Amino acid sequence: MQIRSRLTYQFTYLVSAILFVSYFIIYVFTQQNYKDKFYSRLRQKANTAAELLVNVKQVDSKLLRIIDRANRDILYRENIMAYDTCNERIYRSNDTINFHIDVNRVKEVFKKKEVRFETDDLEVLGTVFVTPEGQIVVFAGAVDQYSAENAKDLKNILIALFLLFVFIVVISGWFFAGRAVRPISEVIKQVDLLSPKRLEQRLETADSEDEIGKMVATINRLLERIESAFRFQKTFIANVSHELKNPLTKISAQLEVSLLNERSTADYKSTIASVLEDTQDLAAITESLLELNKISISDYQAGFQVIRIDEILWEARSLTQKLNTSYKVTFDTQFMPEDEELLMIKGDEKLILTALKNLLENACKFSPNKQAFVQLAIEDNKIIIEVKNEGKGIPEADLPYIFQPFFRGENTANAKGYGIGLSLVERIVHLHLGQISVQSELNGWTKFTIRL
Repeated sequence: MQIRSRLTYQFTYLVSAILFVSYFIIYVFTQQNYKDKFYSRLRQKANTAAELLVNVKQVDSKLLRIIDRANRDILYRENIMAYDTCNERIYRSNDTINFHIDVNRVKEVFKKKEVRFETDDLEVLGTVFVTPEGQIVVFAGAVDQYSAENAKDLKNILIALFLLFVFIVVISGWFFAGRAVRPISEVIKQVDLLSPKRLEQRLETADSEDEIGKMVATINRLLERIESAFRFQKTFIANVSHELKNPLTKISAQLEVSLLNERSTADYKSTIASVLEDTQDLAAITESLLELNKISISDYQAGFQVIRIDEILWEARSLTQKLNTSYKVTFDTQFMPEDEELLMIKGDEKLILTALKNLLENACKFSPNKQAFVQLAIEDNKIIIEVKNEGKGIPEADLPYIFQPFFRGENTANAKGYGIGLSLVERIVHLHLGQISVQSELNGWTKFTIRL
């Protein structure tokens, strides 16, 4: 079912229910009001008859009957009866119309002062009238013909109005629902025009403050992320192709040159050694790509264990200094906490070691004095690891891209590497629900900060 139809039906159901309840309440209260007015007339007739019968000496029962018949304000099948304190009937206005009154009913009226009841099709009111000689009970009864007719007319009017208003609600609901969903239809048309070749296109909306505007803004943010992912994928493929092409080209060129002429054993050995080095570079690139691809939350987080971060730092320091005898890692321990429990985190020891080793190796590699400075501290129950070196620094234009795979800045062109290490570090840190940031001063220093 379309949203427009659903909104129309829901709006119609809601308004119809409100109208039905409102008209039902009006009908019930109006009918009760008619009944109260009818009983009020019965009370007035009973009191008038009793007043004439008791207080006017010239009026006896026969004369009172004549007066009642002459009264033009007579109710349909009206009859009035009076009983004295001995429960004897002393007056009846109409001999042709009778309703049975027993002694218990008379006693009930004496006790409650006023009683309403129905007998056959007559509405009867019994009331007590006080006289100088005592009390009498007067019963006035009649058929409530006018109330029934008025209630029937009112019911017909309310039903007609209900059907009319429901029809109006359906038409107006369909119209306003169409206006309400029109922006959604416009958004659907715009989305249909999107394609991978037009990812720079964004959706537009007239009102950015309503729910549809917020939905459009959310879709636009999603499109930005998709565009960024496509751009990253293109860059990644281009960089991978470039990194794989270089050693393959060198291998092919060396082998072709070796086949042109007969060469000495030493030349062949030299060529084979060079080809082997290029093959090892290809293997290293492939291994780095596999490691980069393996890291995912579903693969690792389930197997996290409690590890001690300072011990992993010391091991990373040892492994880094073994890579090159000129590498030196200085460890600042002045901010180390006394409570060893603060150094414990849940994570994968091998991955954390890989990330720290890559940072320390980069810091030493790109420092003129081959030295890195490490500081470990605790702030707000978070472990802060800072790795700093002195050297060329990173240009400000390169900072947003250094964590992208295969990205290498202009000042790293002379250093051997594949541009995968920092991307691997970032993924490992994010896998452990941490953050990594970088600050750098050109021709001064570079500092990476990890928060876990």
